Amino acid sequence: MSGRIAVVTGANRGIGLEVTRQLAAQGDTVLLGARDLAKGRSAAAVLHADGLDVRATTLDVTDLTTIAALADELASTHGPST
Repeated sequence: MSGRIAVVTGANRGIGLEVTRQLAAQGDTVLLGARDLAKGRSAAAVLHADGLDVRATTLDVTDLTTIAALADELASTHGPST
């Protein structure tokens, strides 16, 4: 395990999903960002079933509310960034 926390945007499909898969396969904890949480959870469940540490989160990079919420979640769950 690398101990790193990665956030991938647009990660419920396409390139974002593959980046998520590869980071998690390297031992990273990956927050799979998706505008639609249900789609994000579905994608994360597939990767989680493969034994990967992937967690879905709501994230729309055009919506400051979702960005701030994720930043708060990261700070409270994983501590300040270094």
